[in-house]
Amino acid sequence: LGFAITKSTSYNHPYQLAREFSTLDHTTDGRVAFNVVTSYLESAAANLGVEGRMDHDERYDRADEFMDVVYALWEESWEDDAVVRDRASGRYADPSKVHPIDHEGEYFSVAGPHGCEPSPQRTPVIYQAGSSERGREFAAKHAEGVFVSQPNEDAVADYVADLRERAATHGRDPDSLSF
Repeated sequence: LGFAITKSTSYNHPYQLAREFSTLDHTTDGRVAFNVVTSYLESAAANLGVEGRMDHDERYDRADEFMDVVYALWEESWEDDAVVRDRASGRYADPSKVHPIDHEGEYFSVAGPHGCEPSPQRTPVIYQAGSSERGREFAAKHAEGVFVSQPNEDAVADYVADLRERAATHGRDPDSLSF
């Protein structure tokens, strides 16, 4: 049994989300996925005390930077052999193998390092459901699983072909995407 959890890049912070998903990945023994959304509903902003939602393209700009930060925390912060678990010396990790990420961007400033040792997957499976041009680009760049909501079989086939082509332009294996 796997768990795909939906979290918004518009109303969450990448450092906290990276910790939560690493913890969940440890707890589930590597069976967690992150469904990335950008929260387009005005009611979501209002219910979180935010005055107005971000416009469409800005939500995706923020989401791209958000993903850069979580990838750096999950993949670059701890070396594979950083955890030593040496009870005799009382040493849990080799600090020379745990690194800050020093991210300074438009939306986030995250020094790091990641507050959690690498989990079984390191990076959870990434889901996305991009339909707009920006959403499709985001899915092609990041998603491993893509939700499809098209009106008929021809539209589904066109959507899948488009996403696979876009994934290739991002240097990804187009056949690695699941729909």
